[in-house]
Amino acid sequence: MPTAKLTDGRTVDYLTPHIGEGGMKRVYFTTDKKSVVCFFKDKSTGQDPNRMERLKAILEKYNPTLDTKTGNELAELYCWPTGIITSPELGVMTPTYASNFFFASGRFKGKDKEGKWFSSEKLRKLLPDDERGNWLGYLQLCMKMARAIRKMHLTGLAHSDLSSKNVLVDPKGGNCAVIDIDSLVVPRRFAPDVLGTPGYIAPEVLATQRLPVGDPNRKLPEISTDLHALPVLIYEYLLRRHPLRGPKVNSVDSAEEDEFLSMGPKALFIEHPTDKSNRPREGIKVPVDTLGPTGGINDRLYLPGLFRQAFVEGLHNPPRRPTAQMWEQALYRTADLLIPCGNGSCPEKWFVYIEGQSQQCPWCNWKLNEPLPVLDFMFAPRKGQYREEGHCLVGFNQRPLNLWHVNRGIYPTEGVDRTTQAYVAKHQGQWILINKHLDTMISPSGNPVPKGQACVLKEGSEILLSNDDKGRMVSIRMVR
Repeated sequence: MPTAKLTDGRTVDYLTPHIGEGGMKRVYFTTDKKSVVCFFKDKSTGQDPNRMERLKAILEKYNPTLDTKTGNELAELYCWPTGIITSPELGVMTPTYASNFFFASGRFKGKDKEGKWFSSEKLRKLLPDDERGNWLGYLQLCMKMARAIRKMHLTGLAHSDLSSKNVLVDPKGGNCAVIDIDSLVVPRRFAPDVLGTPGYIAPEVLATQRLPVGDPNRKLPEISTDLHALPVLIYEYLLRRHPLRGPKVNSVDSAEEDEFLSMGPKALFIEHPTDKSNRPREGIKVPVDTLGPTGGINDRLYLPGLFRQAFVEGLHNPPRRPTAQMWEQALYRTADLLIPCGNGSCPEKWFVYIEGQSQQCPWCNWKLNEPLPVLDFMFAPRKGQYREEGHCLVGFNQRPLNLWHVNRGIYPTEGVDRTTQAYVAKHQGQWILINKHLDTMISPSGNPVPKGQACVLKEGSEILLSNDDKGRMVSIRMVR
């Protein structure tokens, strides 16, 4: 049985033949199948001192999974290398993908869940119903994907080949795992191995790829190019279409030239607000404006505004692209606006509350037929003087409130307590808010609400969630 030797002195036995291979590596199971060993196919890679230095930096200096407080939580977002192999060839050892990232049924049973199966409505139809997930699951996996990329970028790393091929997804559980970590880019230190995957390569990289290697005007993958690929993935997962692939033809010379222009120097958002030349002729059933509030001072805090910033302002102007943190926060705000669809046969099960409109599911056209409570968040810039924050939480039966809802100084990031602090429920025909763990919840009448007790949610009533410095009050509206 063959044995691999690692830089830290460990040895590990692995099974032959190989279980798969990509453009750069050949992959084998270890004997316990808890890990895989991945050998670089190009023999010259093992002689490259920069490759070994890059692998050591990724495994040690830039490794977020080593954090003593949040490492275990972050490890679930990646397939981060756990060792460097020096013999019989240069390679890396990584954990085996978690079981939820393999198809459990259908024609692809046992295959890993590459994102491509879930980012296109056409491909999704090939999957069994129990593998497709619903819109909440896609929203949750996008939150985690944005968090994973945000954490990488904070350390100075860029993925360089972020695509549906390099993000495994589990829509049923709302999970994802970023893979192909061993080729991460450290700008001005470790150059990219590839330009990216077609459909996810930033326009400026494509537009300058024909320039000579070493030309200072040639653009290579870096953090700003990840910030093009990330919203492409989010757009695909949430809306099941590519943001740039429309009917516009930019070259009749060849399909290759048309692809180059359409994804590169002449790329155009299919939902561009003024230039509609790339908009699908059949129209767009679920446009970005169905994903949250638009306009006003908070426009860039929600998905519609961020998509326009990414694919209109930032498409050919990389510094204008939203950061991964902005995407993560906008996705969480979107989760606060979700309404469960009352149509049992709706494929997506959830849709987003839109202020000032009758609430209707864009996926199946079901209309909300009973009032729901909306909790408008309020904060106090001065003690006791509350004003509206410009964000709300839509209530439904068993809707939880977490610490980041109670206190505006807490964010739903790694390491944060996710225990439900209170929750909305419908009891005997009334909407109520039940206190689970809040110490200072005050009812509209001014009385404390002990843990385990509740207060009724009525139009115009106000409930104090916390009297901490950054604690919130909520004002109640009933909408339908």
